[in-house]
Amino acid sequence: MQVGDLVKVKECLADKEWKGEFTQFPCTCFFCAADSSRIGLIKGFGPMNMYIVQFDCGEWSFDKFEFARKEVEVISEASSS
Repeated sequence: MQVGDLVKVKECLADKEWKGEFTQFPCTCFFCAADSSRIGLIKGFGPMNMYIVQFDCGEWSFDKFEFARKEVEVISEASSS
């Protein structure tokens, strides 16, 4: 992963499981609360193997473990030219 890559955050499992049954209790995570597209641009690196990502709803950071667990996936790599 590198600066300029586009990433997509996986949909919340809790939100999937609760839809239809308890719609008065929506997911309150950063992405659901902002009704985000969950697509972001890696804009830099932080401490402790963190990636700083800009989304339509603001900035969030992820570590390499979240990428390894496929919670966040690279959907388009930045061109190196």
